[in-house]
Amino acid sequence: MPVIEVLISDLERLLGTKLTRAEVEDLLPRVKCEVESIEGDVVVYEATHDRPDLYSAEGLARALGGLLEIEVGLPKFKVSGDLIPVECRGPSYRPYVLVAAVRGLKLDDEAVRQAMQLQEKLHATYGRNRRKVSIGIYDLSKIEPPVRYVTVKPDEVSFVPLDFAEEMTPREILEKHPKGVEYGHLIKGYDVYPLLVDSKGLVLSMPPIINSEDTRVTEETRDVLIDVTGTDLRAMMEVLTVVATSLFERGEEIVRAEVKGSWGTEVSPKLDPYVVKFDPSLVKALGGVKMGVEEVVKMLEKMRMEARPLDEQLEVKVPAYRVDILHPVDLVEDVLMAYGYENIEPELLPPQHPGREDGLEVFSRLVREVMVGLGFQEVANYMLTNKRVLYELMNHPELPTVEVENPKQETYTCLRTWITPQLMQVLSRSKHADYPQRIFEVGDVALVDETRDNRVREERRLAIAIAAANATFTDIHAVVNSLMKLLGLEYELRRTKHPSLIDGRAAAVVVKGMEVGFLGEVHPEVLEKWELKVPVAVAELNLSALRDLLD
Repeated sequence: MPVIEVLISDLERLLGTKLTRAEVEDLLPRVKCEVESIEGDVVVYEATHDRPDLYSAEGLARALGGLLEIEVGLPKFKVSGDLIPVECRGPSYRPYVLVAAVRGLKLDDEAVRQAMQLQEKLHATYGRNRRKVSIGIYDLSKIEPPVRYVTVKPDEVSFVPLDFAEEMTPREILEKHPKGVEYGHLIKGYDVYPLLVDSKGLVLSMPPIINSEDTRVTEETRDVLIDVTGTDLRAMMEVLTVVATSLFERGEEIVRAEVKGSWGTEVSPKLDPYVVKFDPSLVKALGGVKMGVEEVVKMLEKMRMEARPLDEQLEVKVPAYRVDILHPVDLVEDVLMAYGYENIEPELLPPQHPGREDGLEVFSRLVREVMVGLGFQEVANYMLTNKRVLYELMNHPELPTVEVENPKQETYTCLRTWITPQLMQVLSRSKHADYPQRIFEVGDVALVDETRDNRVREERRLAIAIAAANATFTDIHAVVNSLMKLLGLEYELRRTKHPSLIDGRAAAVVVKGMEVGFLGEVHPEVLEKWELKVPVAVAELNLSALRDLLD
C-alpha cells in the first residue's frame, strides 16, 4: 500500500484545530489508514489503494474534519463559470488528455511537497508507473490557453526540462534526463512523442516523462493548471478529480476545461456527486449494529456524504473523489468506521451448523498424501500465468481463457486452464538439480463456461511429471495405476491425440465412461522449447470429477 508522509501541523492548519498524538492514532485507522510512525511533527501512514483521496494532507484533513464534526456532509467546491479550451491531437498510443485548474492557492514548501507526493503516489498506483495515467501540475500564470496536446518528432522542438538549465530535444531528454531514462520506454519505440503546449507554443511538458522548467510550481504560484494524459479516460477522470479537489483545499475555486478531440468532447473534472441507493437495514444485517435511519444518516455525513430517506431506502450522494464506493456494502463499511469499530459490542452467535471440512479438500489432501508416498515432491504455482506458458511453449492451440484486463506484469495475464505447463516451467527452472525429478501439484484451474453466472467453472486438478533419462509412458502409467487402486477406482486407458504429447504415447484416462484426464510422454518439440535435455512423462487428472465418481 502507498506510504504517505504528512505534517501534523499542516493537518492542523487545514482543519483549523489542534490534534493530539492520541487523536491522530485514533482517527487515521477510522479512514482505513494504518499509522506506521509518529516522530515529532511527522506522521507516516499507509493508505489503501482504493482511497487515492487520502494520498496527501489535503484529502486526509477533509476526511478527518468529518469524523471530528468540524465540517460534515458533502464538501462544497466553488466552480468557476470559465472553461479552459483544450485541443487534443495526441498520439494514437496515448490518445487522451484531460485538464483542470485551481485558482487562489496559498502555497508554502510543505504544500508544494504534498502536491508532488500526491502526484507521485497516483503515478505509482492508478497510473501503473505512468503507463496508464500520468499527471502534470503547472503554474497557470505562465500559460496562454488554449492548451494543445500534440505530437512532435524526436528532434523537432527543444525546451528546458524540470531541474535542468539547458534546452534539450525530446530525444535528448530520453537519453540524458533521469526521468527520461526511467520512463522513456513508454514512448521510445514510436516515431512521434506527445507534447503539451499553450497557444504561443510554450512547452508545458512531454507526457508522461517530464514537465518544463518554465512552468514549475513554486511557493509564489497562486493558480495551477493540472493535466492528465493516458490511455483510459475513466481512470484519468478519477485521477484528475482527486488532484483538483485536493488542491482546492488550499485554494479558492476550480476551473473546468472543455477538451475536444477526434474521440469526442469532455468537460473535466467531474465534480458532481453520484447517487447510490442504500438500505439502512444492511448496517445491522452485515455489521451487526442496530441503528435508526437518523443515526445512519449522521454516520454517512461524518464520512462527507449526504443522505435523505427515499421510500424505505436512503438516497446517498457520494463525493466524486470517493472512487472506492462501488456497492452498498462499501457504505456499510463507512457507517461502521464513523461509528467506530471499538464501539461494536461483541456478540456470540449460535452455530449455524456443526461445521466440517469441505469434501473436496479432504479428498485433495488424501491425494497429496498418496503422491508423497509414491515418492513425489509437491510444488505450488499461482493460478495466474500467461498464454505463452499455457499454449505457445506447449504446442497447444489456444483455449477460451479468463484474462486480466489490465495486467501489471506480462508474467501474469490470465488464469490457467491446465496445470501441466507450469510443471514444465518448474522442471525448466530446475535443470541444475539431479535427475530423476518427480513432482506434482494439486490445484485449481479456471475454465470458461457460459452456462455459469460468472461464466467460469473451476476444477480441482492433479498434475504429475517425471523427468529422467529413461522416463516413459510406462512410468507415468504405473503412477496413475497406483493412485487409482489406492482410491478404489477402476479405470481404462483409451488411445488419444494430444498436441503436447508424442503421438502413440498418449492416452485418455476413463472412469465409468467419463474422461477424467490424460497421460503420456511430452513431445520433443515441447521439450526443446523448455530447454529440457531429458524425457518427461506427464499426467493430469480432474480430481473434482474423481471425487464425484467416488460418491
